Amino acid sequence: KTHIIMTEEKTILDLAKANMAAPDPQDTPSQVPASNQRSEDNSVSIALEELLSKVSVKSGWVPVKLPSLGKYNEGVGDTIEIKPFNFEDEKILRSVTSVTDIKSAIATLFQRCTKGIPYPEMSLVDKGYLLYKLREISYGNEYPIEAECGSCQEKNELVVELDKLGTTYVENDASPEISITLPDSEVEAVIRVPRTADDVYLENPTLIMDNLWRFVVRLGKYEERTVIQNFLAKTSARDAAVIRETAFGSGVGLDSKVRFKCIRCGNDQSADLPLNENFFSVS
Repeated sequence: KTHIIMTEEKTILDLAKANMAAPDPQDTPSQVPASNQRSEDNSVSIALEELLSKVSVKSGWVPVKLPSLGKYNEGVGDTIEIKPFNFEDEKILRSVTSVTDIKSAIATLFQRCTKGIPYPEMSLVDKGYLLYKLREISYGNEYPIEAECGSCQEKNELVVELDKLGTTYVENDASPEISITLPDSEVEAVIRVPRTADDVYLENPTLIMDNLWRFVVRLGKYEERTVIQNFLAKTSARDAAVIRETAFGSGVGLDSKVRFKCIRCGNDQSADLPLNENFFSVS
């Protein structure tokens, strides 16, 4: 709680206002001559230009080709621009203290460091790809991870070179809506591509299933929400699985599988590339 301290005669606020209204001439700071101020400003500008000359070259906007080739967004080309994080962006990252803060920080960083596509309208495949690209140009190409062996459970320390990861691009006839025929109901379903604005519905498997209807644009000739929701509740598990895999399992985007040989048992295998404490770090 905020406590306001008051005297019998005047509050602190009254005293502050009185002081502001009648400043003591002796307390008035001396003014720096305008010519001296301009000279100092010029000196600072010259010093900063010299000190930041190489940073300026490395911190400019660079083109990046989208896995979607821009076909999921009207008016967006196949390439947008991104730039490395600066110190202000780093401060945003280090201010994170909760899951909610993480989402807000990531949204702010995308808005500050990407241009050419609105963040809420960005497809999830483009978002995931750009996140790794921003990490690569901001903190370096090498990303340390720990991968557990599926055979002996040995924890393997690996260093992934981000620029060596493959990328799958959409077909030339791709669109933000995908038409399929469901296997059991034999109904034509039109499925839309998930976007960043849909993140709130995708935080866990239960939420995904409860909100699967949001990604169905049309079933046959029906577009009503109640029809789509009731259809999903009554159709087969295979129909629902095909809808889910069409929306979220397109295979487009960054190849996040990392192949490695276990240091203990020698088993050759692959692991999903994780987001860990080293993701926004140079080490």
